[in-house]
Amino acid sequence: MKALSRAPRLGSACLVVLGTLAQLGCGGGDATPDAAATPTADAFVAETLDASTPSPDVFVHGLDANHDGAVPAGAGSIEGVVTRSAMPAAGGRGHLYVAVFTSDPVTDRDGAVNVANARIDDVDMSGADARVPYEVQGIPPRSEPYYVTAFLDDNGTVDPSSPATAGPDRGDLVALDGFSSVSVTIADETPVALDLDLNLNLPF
Repeated sequence: MKALSRAPRLGSACLVVLGTLAQLGCGGGDATPDAAATPTADAFVAETLDASTPSPDVFVHGLDANHDGAVPAGAGSIEGVVTRSAMPAAGGRGHLYVAVFTSDPVTDRDGAVNVANARIDDVDMSGADARVPYEVQGIPPRSEPYYVTAFLDDNGTVDPSSPATAGPDRGDLVALDGFSSVSVTIADETPVALDLDLNLNLPF
């Protein structure tokens, strides 16, 4: 059975902690995953992360140590639907980005390492009942939680050719869990269900 989690809707009090998000690329500082920044206790991560420049398949599907488009054996994944409770400022249409980090990029901008991500192109979230399916593959299993970010490039300012370094700016819709990114544990290769809600229109 798949584990199920949903990001709660966001209160306005969390706005005070979002200054980092306005400046943050989803690469957590570096566009390329860095094995040295990965917890050494997790052998799977240490062996899978590759410090060389990844191919586009890495950016879309997750870790790809051989740069051949294949998901590593034993890798985990998350899947679910993205909804929105925040009101779009620019129509609610654009590319949707979902990224998985080793730590929370909101509070650990320099240390958070992007291990896997996905871009869903040309989504329409203009309606309040919009539901967009997503999947992120190639996540190394570990006992510690991962942190997931999601945002809709509502204003069309993000370069879609590099999802690993994409980050939201003013007017984009983002998903948060209170004051933090959404957390999830990927303990093995069993897909984990994680629904995400875009609950904030980034104000700066």
